Amino acid sequence: TVIPASLSKNMAAISRGADQYHQMKMMKWPIQVSHLITLSIVALLIIFCATWFGFYLAKTLTIPIQELAEGTRRVAEGDLNFTINGVTDDEMGTLVDAFNKMTRDLRAGKQQLELSARELRERNLEIEQRRIYMATVLRNVSTGVVSVNGTGFISTISKSAEEMLGLKGEQVLNRSYKKVLSPEHLELAGELLEELENSPGNSVERPVRVTIDRTVRTFMVHVTALKDDKNRYMGIVVVFDDLTEIEKAQRMAAWREVARRIAHEVKNPLTPIKLSAQRLRRKYGDQIVKDNSVFMECTQMIIDQADQIRNLVNEFSSFARLPASNPEPCELPEIIEEAVALYRETRPEIVFQFDSEPDIPQLNLDRQQMKRVMINLIDNAVAAMNGKGAIGVALSFDPILRIVRLEVSDTGIRISPGDKVRLFEPYFSTKKTGMGLGLSIVSAIIEDHNGFIRVQDNKPRGTKFIVELPA
Repeated sequence: TVIPASLSKNMAAISRGADQYHQMKMMKWPIQVSHLITLSIVALLIIFCATWFGFYLAKTLTIPIQELAEGTRRVAEGDLNFTINGVTDDEMGTLVDAFNKMTRDLRAGKQQLELSARELRERNLEIEQRRIYMATVLRNVSTGVVSVNGTGFISTISKSAEEMLGLKGEQVLNRSYKKVLSPEHLELAGELLEELENSPGNSVERPVRVTIDRTVRTFMVHVTALKDDKNRYMGIVVVFDDLTEIEKAQRMAAWREVARRIAHEVKNPLTPIKLSAQRLRRKYGDQIVKDNSVFMECTQMIIDQADQIRNLVNEFSSFARLPASNPEPCELPEIIEEAVALYRETRPEIVFQFDSEPDIPQLNLDRQQMKRVMINLIDNAVAAMNGKGAIGVALSFDPILRIVRLEVSDTGIRISPGDKVRLFEPYFSTKKTGMGLGLSIVSAIIEDHNGFIRVQDNKPRGTKFIVELPA
């Protein structure tokens, strides 16, 4: 049988298709595996790329953040020179730029602050040096200085002012002067402030007399108002000098001149008066029979009164012309013992006690003048007794101040505060029969020996004189 050609071609095509199918069927798994491998490789590449991109993206974010954290820690520790590099153009770059600007500003601020602090330290050092200098000046000037600020509080007081006013700086500084001053002194301060307000020159000066520790003292006071460049009131400064000793010296000089003139004018006629009375007694004593006793009594009274006036004139002369001291090394306890011994014998009704420390140094003294001082002081104590009592003499030495202190105390009548102020003035006496020259002479002798004498109440009664002499 003959197969048609078309059929033969179809059968050949079918046969080839079947063969191809069988071949394709046999290649199915390898092709599938190949595709799976390709797909896996592509997937792995995609995962790797995604991971790399993720790490890259994380790196661009976390590293600047870590650097910012590290920079913040360094800045907190004080390192203001720290900067972050590798700035990008995104938001993180803006944040890094802001951080770097912040550190630059902090660094500049720190430098400016250090410069200001250094200038402030230098200014404070200068102010402290000026304050120390002013404090040293105020501590060493003899003039008293007190400043009061605009609110009435005491801001400055010199050492001399403390001593003159009997105040302590720590007790009055930064306190209102109204609470510090006594009513009497506050009234005086009010008068001075009123004068200051009415003064065209913002200052007032006048002498004042005040009582301090029951002692009347004279001060020359100068009060000045303090104002700044804009004429605003800042307070006042009070400057004062103690004129008490100057006044005392002036009064002493005046009284000495009076004493010198009195002695000169009175002494001249005394000798002829006394000689005339003695001549009358010799010439007419035997001739006058009637009233002879009266004649003799009257002439004797003239002679006695002339002698008494001569003694008075001699006292005037002694006060007016105290002999210049002739100091030489002396044992003060011996001088005191000699003076006390004189009174022990003549005043047995009075108990005399002399106590002396064993280490009293030798002093350069005029022996006769110091003995006169002791006699006058003991005389004054005896006169205050009006009879029985006790007089104590104590001698001590202060090795720190190098001062020998002599105390003469009695148990007699105390001296009133008003009399204490004038006690060492010439011709002032609390005794009816006193001439008022003894203590003036004592004060002059002590001053001539560069010493100091003062009087105070004795405990429990009486008066105590204290003499301080430099060793």
